[in-house]
Amino acid sequence: MLNSPYGGKLVNRIEMNKAQKLTEESKEMSAIVPFIDFFYDTFKIADGSYSPLEGFMDEETLNSVVEEGRLTNGLPWTIPIIMTISDEDKKGLKEGDSVVLKSKNGEAYAILDIEQFYEIDRKKIARNVYGTEDIRHPNVEDLLTRYNKNAVSGKITVFKKLNLPGGKYEYSPSEVRSIFESRKWNNVVAYQARNPPHVAHEYLQKVSLELPGIDGLFIHLVIGRLKKGDYRAGAILETYDTLIRNYHREEKVVMGSLSITMRYAGPKAALFLAIIRRNYGATHYIIGRDQAGVSNFYDPYAAQKIFDEYDVGIVPLKYTETFYCRRCNGITSERVCPHGPDSRLNISQTRIREMLSNHEEIPTEIMRKEVADILSRGNVINMGED
Repeated sequence: MLNSPYGGKLVNRIEMNKAQKLTEESKEMSAIVPFIDFFYDTFKIADGSYSPLEGFMDEETLNSVVEEGRLTNGLPWTIPIIMTISDEDKKGLKEGDSVVLKSKNGEAYAILDIEQFYEIDRKKIARNVYGTEDIRHPNVEDLLTRYNKNAVSGKITVFKKLNLPGGKYEYSPSEVRSIFESRKWNNVVAYQARNPPHVAHEYLQKVSLELPGIDGLFIHLVIGRLKKGDYRAGAILETYDTLIRNYHREEKVVMGSLSITMRYAGPKAALFLAIIRRNYGATHYIIGRDQAGVSNFYDPYAAQKIFDEYDVGIVPLKYTETFYCRRCNGITSERVCPHGPDSRLNISQTRIREMLSNHEEIPTEIMRKEVADILSRGNVINMGED
């Protein structure tokens, strides 16, 4: 049986059948163009990815998440889902008002029913969630330089679906659950990714599929706003599509996208990402080395240890670092490989990026040729634009 939604109910705040009515009503409302992080989060609240949340967090909920790692009802939750606005946007608004949310292109897509205005402590959020106030951390830089002090909470209603980076792969939790059910899957292992696949990724996916009782694999790609130096959405989607078609049994794999701003919060992000995959129906969740980390801000295995502290109702599959062993002649890990570091060819995205920038051929021991060919075309790295 597929996993139950987090909190027991899959949230649905999408009202496409009321689009005309709400569009007309919204013409009389004040408008806000949210920062891109909040723009993406609006859709994930609405489609149930962030269940049980129905809107942006109020002050009490934010404090509970930041200080305790839990919602006010006690459910573990480690990443704030907030919306901040400028002084200008706040002017003239009061609690109880409704405002229309618009894209940066001026398209109205959602209504926010304002419940509360409050001020956030940006440094406290940085310390407690990301473990640092260092602005070299991309999310901390956003908090301290791009987020405003004014936060607004309230339920949201989306009445227009706009184009997201995932395109045709941007499924809602209910849509993915329907796919799983049509395939008669009960136990599904989810795989989090934000980079094109190398052979060590493929190894973890296939090892997990070999586990007794596992019916299928859900590869879920974060491709919203990533940091400078990450791969572009198109490259991630195309390389994974190529991998699945050539090296997976396609009937055993579902690929989807998750258009959100990536939270590089190490262990706290790993827990948050696992909760999202539970909402999509996954029963198991793969956690490799340094999941959702950035630079050297987190212990490489902290993302696995946090699941010993918090139970979010999904089975964590914890894997140590994998590498290519020249003597074993294949991908393996230190748990089973008897050979020393001199025999290992470590596989990292940093090394792959270096090879791409130097126009070097990527060895097949690191990456499938079909995947490497896509990346070698160029223009696959995000240069920092939103």
